[in-house]
Amino acid sequence: MKIAFSKKILVFLVIFLVGAGAGVGGTFLKAKIFPVNNDKTASSKKAAEEIGPFIELKEFIVNLEGGGMIRTEITLEGVDKKSEGKITAKEIFLRDRIISVLGSKGIDDIRDPQGRENLKKELVTELNKVCEDKIKDVLFKSFIYSI
Repeated sequence: MKIAFSKKILVFLVIFLVGAGAGVGGTFLKAKIFPVNNDKTASSKKAAEEIGPFIELKEFIVNLEGGGMIRTEITLEGVDKKSEGKITAKEIFLRDRIISVLGSKGIDDIRDPQGRENLKKELVTELNKVCEDKIKDVLFKSFIYSI
């Protein structure tokens, strides 16, 4: 009887050790194959920190092509902290380019939200030609047009 009892304990221990080993080994294997991405928090913090400096420009009042007028206040967002100096140094050239772009638009080009988005994209493209890609975005603080 003593031998039968010892075999049951031995079988139990072997099964227990095999199961525990498979569990631990599986956990390590899972961690190697499917690593946990803890960078989500870090990347969201980094994205929040990547907001560039804001450079506010004085109000623009420009005649539109084909009649009408636009009055707007624009803020430029730089790509990084270093870009602020380069943007402010070329402010007069940027204002000239903004007036040229706005003056080339008709009332139908800026009337709807999609037209304003297209205008923003064009302004970013044109202003980056002056500032060597130092402008991330163009933001309208006010946007009023009249016929």
